Amino acid sequence: MATIPLGEDILLARHGANIVKLRQDRKNRATIAILRDGQTDAASNLMTLPARALTPAASISQGAAKYLNDEAEVSRGEVRSLVKISLGFSAAMGIVFGGLVLALYKVGGNEAIQSLAYMGGVQ
Repeated sequence: MATIPLGEDILLARHGANIVKLRQDRKNRATIAILRDGQTDAASNLMTLPARALTPAASISQGAAKYLNDEAEVSRGEVRSLVKISLGFSAAMGIVFGGLVLALYKVGGNEAIQSLAYMGGVQ
């Protein structure tokens, strides 16, 4: 079973149904596509690996440096806004939960609270 050269996959992803013909350029190790409008495009059949992969610690420190210098994809202001929204939502849900527990206590008394704790697995 023959394998498909890498360049064909790349060209199919770029142009899809607009490809009329594919041919191999063995000298340059590339695949060449002829498109419907007469243009040509080429893609290498070789996979180039990155020069040096970052360790997880280096990647995290590099990301932290970008964040602190405000060069990251998400700005510090956006993160602050999301934290404020999350804290506000958590506070609101805490108030709602506390109100529900208080209402349960008012309706059922101490026994209702104990049965709720028992149903949750706390004994």
